[in-house]
Amino acid sequence: MKRELRLAILVAAILMTAFILTVAVTEKSNMNSIREYYSTQQLQKTADSNISLPAPSKDAYEFEANKVTVWIISILWGMAVPAFFLFSGLSARLRKWIDSKTSSFIISAALFFLIYSVYSFLLNLPLDFYSGFIRLHSFGLSNQTFAKWVSDSLISAGISTLIGTIIVWVPYLVIRKSPKRWWLYIGLLSIPAMTFMMYISPLYIDPLFNKYIPLKNKTLETEIYQLLDKTTIGNCQIYGIEKSVDTKQMNAYMTGMFGSKRIVLWDTTMNNLDDKEVLTIVAHEMGHYALGHIWKGILLGGLLTIIGLFIVNKVSLWIIAKSGGTFGFTKLGDIASLPLLFLVFNLVMFAANPIINGVSRYQEHQADTYALELTKDNYSFSSSMIKLHQTSLSLPNPGPVYEFWVYDHPTLKERVDFAASYKPWEKNKPLEFREYIK
Repeated sequence: MKRELRLAILVAAILMTAFILTVAVTEKSNMNSIREYYSTQQLQKTADSNISLPAPSKDAYEFEANKVTVWIISILWGMAVPAFFLFSGLSARLRKWIDSKTSSFIISAALFFLIYSVYSFLLNLPLDFYSGFIRLHSFGLSNQTFAKWVSDSLISAGISTLIGTIIVWVPYLVIRKSPKRWWLYIGLLSIPAMTFMMYISPLYIDPLFNKYIPLKNKTLETEIYQLLDKTTIGNCQIYGIEKSVDTKQMNAYMTGMFGSKRIVLWDTTMNNLDDKEVLTIVAHEMGHYALGHIWKGILLGGLLTIIGLFIVNKVSLWIIAKSGGTFGFTKLGDIASLPLLFLVFNLVMFAANPIINGVSRYQEHQADTYALELTKDNYSFSSSMIKLHQTSLSLPNPGPVYEFWVYDHPTLKERVDFAASYKPWEKNKPLEFREYIK
């Protein structure tokens, strides 16, 4: 390994350490500020005198600290696993062993991915079990049985491993055939791939975890379809899922496209909110469809994939050139380079998170605006946001660095403050998204 690569690793480690310390300091300062504010009053006033943000519970502070810690560990572990395969020489030895068993490029690539995925699953299992089961139960956020957690984890890992095993030879074939432009071709292919997955996910993948069911509250269902008729969305199905078997938290989301387009409500959401509050949440999800966020997300995702893979290609080639053969391969088209690609891709995605989440926060704010314009029920919107965040043990706002890097939605305080002040219809001003409302 050449000196330049060792120096680059050292610099990366220093920068990551500085980043972690910055997150820790800003999060502690933020929580102290929130505690100090609520030490003199139990409610935080907003622009609407009828709405106040209640003081976070002790569990909310503890869960926020735990959540940040788990996030940091997940980032480091996500880089440590492929780095272990790479620097230990395990990746090269695994490829060598597979090559001794088969001369088929496709079978060799598939076996490598399969074995690597199994090892990664086992190495990630302790952290996944803690973050997805133990801690959620310890904070009273989960109803999930151990058997259900195991089942869901195996299904999720099985699906991703199966898909990867089947298609992994494709990018490697492209890398071998076009070593200078493979990143462009794979990036372009990602657009139809994301479109296909968006279409089939609600039809075949999501039901493996939770079955879609008709809404039991027929009055609410009628009101939702009446609200839908006021939009330009067209045909869209409304479903519920019995998520209470897994969690005590609330949520709603939009998924699918074309004939699979649907809005999904967790039963916990319908059980804990009144009908007006549910309608504002559904209106928010309708906003994503009406404003074309699905297509914009796919196209932007394709563009970012192209840019990201371009950087991955440049960095990976530089690392290979400076490795001095340490990793047991000298070409990116060698299937043994898979851990290197994963490692560099994780680093690139980490660096790109502020951009990706910034775009997401902007779209979520647009959907909030649409929901308010469609329902004109600011109070129910605000009260639903407060209840959603309370059941998830969320603070009114996080520290600035954590928000910048992680939050893909506006903070609770931002959303409630916006709902309290945004009422253009009361001032006879035009609606921002009037062309998407009938």
